[in-house]
Amino acid sequence: MRRKICLTAILFVLLFLQAGCADQGDFIRKDGNLILEEEGIRVVLDEQTGMLKEFSSGDDSIGLKGVVADAGLNGAYAFRQLGYTDFSSLSTWELPLLWPKMKELPEYCVDSIKRTKEGFQVSVSRDIYTFLYDYQILDHALSLSVTLSTTSEEDVYVNGFAFLIQGLSGYDLSDTTFEFPGSTPDGRIPFVGQSRYRAVSADYASPVIQLTDSVRTTNLLFVNETEKWTAGCYSDADGLPCAAFLSAVEGIINREKPMEVGTLYLPLLQDGQDPYLAVSDFWEELGYHIPRDSSGGEDLWAVYSAHPYGTMDTGYWNRLTLEEYADSLSAISEMGFSAVWLLPVFQHTGDNVYEPIDQGIIDQRYGGLEQARSFIQEAHAQGVKALFDFVPHGPRPVYPFAKEHDDWVSKDREGNNQIEWECVSMDYNHPEYYAYNVELAKYYAEEISLDGARIDCSMGGLSNWSSAAGLRASASGLAAGLNVVKALREGFIAGGKEPLLLPENFHPSPAYAEYTDVFYDMPLYRCLYSMGHSDLTETQYVSRLAHFLEAEQKTSVAGQRKLRFLGNHDTVTWTFDAQRAQTLYGVEKAKALWMIMGWIDGVLYIYQGDEDPAAYGLEGMNLTEFFTELLDAKKTYLPMDYLTRYISTESPVFAFYRYDRESADARLVLVNLSGQSNSYTPENGESQVLAAIGDYTQEDGSIILAPYSGVILQSGQ
Repeated sequence: MRRKICLTAILFVLLFLQAGCADQGDFIRKDGNLILEEEGIRVVLDEQTGMLKEFSSGDDSIGLKGVVADAGLNGAYAFRQLGYTDFSSLSTWELPLLWPKMKELPEYCVDSIKRTKEGFQVSVSRDIYTFLYDYQILDHALSLSVTLSTTSEEDVYVNGFAFLIQGLSGYDLSDTTFEFPGSTPDGRIPFVGQSRYRAVSADYASPVIQLTDSVRTTNLLFVNETEKWTAGCYSDADGLPCAAFLSAVEGIINREKPMEVGTLYLPLLQDGQDPYLAVSDFWEELGYHIPRDSSGGEDLWAVYSAHPYGTMDTGYWNRLTLEEYADSLSAISEMGFSAVWLLPVFQHTGDNVYEPIDQGIIDQRYGGLEQARSFIQEAHAQGVKALFDFVPHGPRPVYPFAKEHDDWVSKDREGNNQIEWECVSMDYNHPEYYAYNVELAKYYAEEISLDGARIDCSMGGLSNWSSAAGLRASASGLAAGLNVVKALREGFIAGGKEPLLLPENFHPSPAYAEYTDVFYDMPLYRCLYSMGHSDLTETQYVSRLAHFLEAEQKTSVAGQRKLRFLGNHDTVTWTFDAQRAQTLYGVEKAKALWMIMGWIDGVLYIYQGDEDPAAYGLEGMNLTEFFTELLDAKKTYLPMDYLTRYISTESPVFAFYRYDRESADARLVLVNLSGQSNSYTPENGESQVLAAIGDYTQEDGSIILAPYSGVILQSGQ
């Protein structure tokens, strides 16, 4: 490692140490390191490089070569640790490529190392750039934020900002795995077989990377509330594991305008602490929580997604008005669904319901505002909440709404409108567009008593280089997505509603939890998709699914509800397998998977036609009675606030407990995910069957499940 010698910096550090050696709270100089010890916490920095070498307490420690912040500046990374790729062509659903390079750190200067009230700061510079590392010592954790600045009076283009956790010590790669809990690729991924410096990245902006071997576990956490990021793992030339979080930053810095991007957390595990639950506990310590301004999701057992014209995979051929489609609400209610999410019924093009023209108008094809009011009145009479699908990205540029509000549209670096899906990409951060969305939700809450919304594209839009809010270009991504959810929530509340919001946000960022009633659990769907394309035995399939669900649950913000589904309007038409669940899995396996989706914690969701394909000209079995049984059992025996504990069965039987922590009341749920009969012997001797779908027998304390059948048993755990 090469580093430029900076006389002023060395004098600063020596004077600082000389003045502080008598104070136990200051760094002590020893063997080329700077050591800080206080209240059971130990921090070790390399005196020459300024790199963090160790963070430890009595119970746990993290040793490493260092944490390096690197940024793409005017077309190259300042510290050459990543290969440069331009983000300007990324779609909203794409994450940046993580491309680690086998490069030593170039010459740089350690300008200062100083103690602060909350922790310590290390300032390093290279050429005209300075990276100020601000470490804060938390309770059993170390946080790091980095401020990037420059002496340049000219604008410097920033494209990418990374936190690289390099050379984690104490791990033997032959026995070490990494994981992105709550994201995919799912499960524990071995370093063995991975090429060095070739990163394996999460499919979504995973805030958690967990490394483990047979002895120890390390959690690495990252939150960026402004833009999406890529999380990934790789190994270095010394055979040590490394991790990285690369944010899709686009913006400028200059002498007057520095930049800060996200926060890295290095938490230490306490003795006996569950490594997964430690993540959820940490989110709570940081103040992340589920909505407190509404109980809109408390009685949400299941969601039915539909459209008066029928299904997307049949070309919307049914052609009913909202009043005509309201006749279906009684059947939906009788099956047990507690909410209906209608795909867009706002004024839109004839090509695609997700191409809005004006969301302030209910399309006359469906009967306009009056029929929307009648539909919602009938839904409420049936005990069903009504959700409309809001599409905030904007219309095609030829329509008046886009032309009249051109300043709301995100611009590229040349000042041109940003276009995606042939529509303009609105900047949800624009103060006037924020206010518009507040008023839009308020209007529909007051005028037709709309209960809430599914929010399309709520992960944000394309970068805006002309931000009216004065934000960096990429803030029109994740931060804007969060803003549109906030705006609609604010509007529904102003309209007298306890809102029910289902934002289409796939990234399991804890920042969304406060404003999201139900998380759109695309990672679970992606897990099922990946398993379906893997050569797994039935036993392996069950084990892998149970592990994903357990890891997801334990690392989420406490109490977060999730939307569980085997398909939606997108997946049955053009993405992933582009098939209905009955076709993809076969009828009986699809039913078994729906049992799992419906009986674990969370909210079951199906897409119009899943219950009766023939009603929409599709092939498949009528499952109306099946969903009625499933949801009746859910409501009767599996209270929504009951917790879930997954069981390793080492068989094709998927097993879990739903239980109440205070009363110790519990249910044991068993689902056979095999085409053959399988038996399971309950660990607590449960034998009283409360509900069953499919056949079963009991013999010598075991439950023998027919192929793809499921049972719910009374238990006291």
